[in-house]
Amino acid sequence: MTDAKLVKNQGGVMQALCNHDLYLSRTLPSLFMLCCLFYYFGELVDFAGWEALRWDFWYGVHDVHRLMFLAPILSAAYVYRVKGAVIVTIATFFILLPRALSVSPYPDPMLRTVLFILAAGMMGALTGVARNGIERQRSLEAQGRAERDKLFSMLETMDDGVCIIDRNYKIRYMNSRMAKGFGEGVGLYCYELMHGFDSPCGQMCRHTEVMEGGTVRWEYAFPDGRTYEVVASPFVDSDEELCQLATLRNITERKEVEQELIRLSQLKSDLLSNVSHELKSPLTSIKGIVSSLLQKDITWCEDDQEMLLNGVLQETDRLTSLVTNLLNMSRLEAGVWKPEKERCHIDDIVQGAIEHLQWVNDNHVFGVQIEEDLPEILVDYAQIRQVLINLLENAVAYSAEGTQIVVEAKKVNGELEVGVLDHGYGMQKEDLERIFEKFHRGNDGRRKPGGTGLGLAICQAILLAHDGQIWAESEIGCGSAFRFRLPLAQYIED
Repeated sequence: MTDAKLVKNQGGVMQALCNHDLYLSRTLPSLFMLCCLFYYFGELVDFAGWEALRWDFWYGVHDVHRLMFLAPILSAAYVYRVKGAVIVTIATFFILLPRALSVSPYPDPMLRTVLFILAAGMMGALTGVARNGIERQRSLEAQGRAERDKLFSMLETMDDGVCIIDRNYKIRYMNSRMAKGFGEGVGLYCYELMHGFDSPCGQMCRHTEVMEGGTVRWEYAFPDGRTYEVVASPFVDSDEELCQLATLRNITERKEVEQELIRLSQLKSDLLSNVSHELKSPLTSIKGIVSSLLQKDITWCEDDQEMLLNGVLQETDRLTSLVTNLLNMSRLEAGVWKPEKERCHIDDIVQGAIEHLQWVNDNHVFGVQIEEDLPEILVDYAQIRQVLINLLENAVAYSAEGTQIVVEAKKVNGELEVGVLDHGYGMQKEDLERIFEKFHRGNDGRRKPGGTGLGLAICQAILLAHDGQIWAESEIGCGSAFRFRLPLAQYIED
């Protein structure tokens, strides 16, 4: 039976009892008068001369006649408790007194009357006391039900899931939040509803510990990714059965935030470590070269000076690339580096990127394979050029000197596909899966030192801002290919 039906039935019982008490209180005077009439009916027959009603019964057994007064005495005790029983008993005594003193033909009529009054008074008093006890019990039960209803009302308004589980693991109660998260499960076993098990959960279950009187707090991650913080305490239900009252708070978002904070903290540590290392290396080289050039006791020939100055130039380029990547990533994450689109040809962007690489790197051969008559696209020239520069620098860093790096562009399924192909060492499978993560750098095959692990992450962010995509293909010993696509149909102006 549900709580609502139980409360309704209990309310009906209380109303019926109240109506019964009201009926007794109204009929009590009539009942008392009827008993008096019955007790003195023989005298009334003599006074009225009703010869047809002159029966021996009306003049005979007075003890039986007196028993009739138990009805009003007990009724008064039931309705008005002990006080009512005493009043009606005293009134009965005065009603019985005349017959006991002057009418009764039996021996010791006064003693019989007094004994009856005492016995009736005691029965009435006991009835009143019993009724008081019953009313007190009802009051306590009503108070308990009210408190229970108040508790359940509070539980229904909670944002956390709440359930009551008996010692046999059966669910007695679930609030609406719990039912929303796990489905209606009153009457089911907790391990059946929450985990789909056929038996208790084993070592991970804390039910026994709670039943022993302890309050237990723990976290549990469900296979679907939800994480709940559970607090369980002993709880005595209305039937005096010891149960477990458990609250389940969904902390999935909080755990995700915590994991994200941990990840960001690790990224910060990686950034500081990488940047400090990457800044220190070129600065140390530049300082060493400049110190050598400034020595007065050494005369440098023209070729040596040119070699040292080229070294300064290369290390300066490394610093410039590092700072540029850091600034670009910062601007992308802050949302202030947004595409400023213009009409341009992909071959112009490719040529600009290759000229930049050739100016700072003359140890590789750059090739171009671009389909003829590719349509103009509407993109941010500087950003797409930066994507190509980053991909070319990555290819240079992971391929041997003198090898060819090819940039190709073609139209595929209504999109522009651009690829940068090298003949370098290639990547391991685990590196290929993480290649676009910030600060991730492959550990194998890097020819040129340095790098913060931001270049490819910047490429991905720029292309996503252009509604594009990027991916990598690689095989150990066969080189790598980085390709990206831009949806031409969205950028062509009719």
